[in-house]
Amino acid sequence: MEDIDKIQEYTLQLLEENSISFNSFEEFRKHIIQRINDWINNDFEHLLFMLYRIDVHEDKVRKLMQEHKGENAAEVITDLIIERQKQKIETRKLFHFSKPADISEEESW
Repeated sequence: MEDIDKIQEYTLQLLEENSISFNSFEEFRKHIIQRINDWINNDFEHLLFMLYRIDVHEDKVRKLMQEHKGENAAEVITDLIIERQKQKIETRKLFHFSKPADISEEESW
């Protein structure tokens, strides 16, 4: 399965687990673009807070905005957020470990 397919599958699964429903990854992406546009226009401070919480560096946003002048800023930021989430998923996979079956809950920490 390609990386983008894995991201889309994981995202839709996560949304479903939290009772949030979209028919496709593209529909979800459009929703995020709309939210980011709203924050750009009405609550820029909240956008910066969300980018901080998601761990998207402000410097990277600035650099990409310079590289993509004339493009929809919300789309650029959305794709940056999706890419960052992909990196987090891959990092978690690298450091994921299973608890040995012969250790009880009391012994594990």
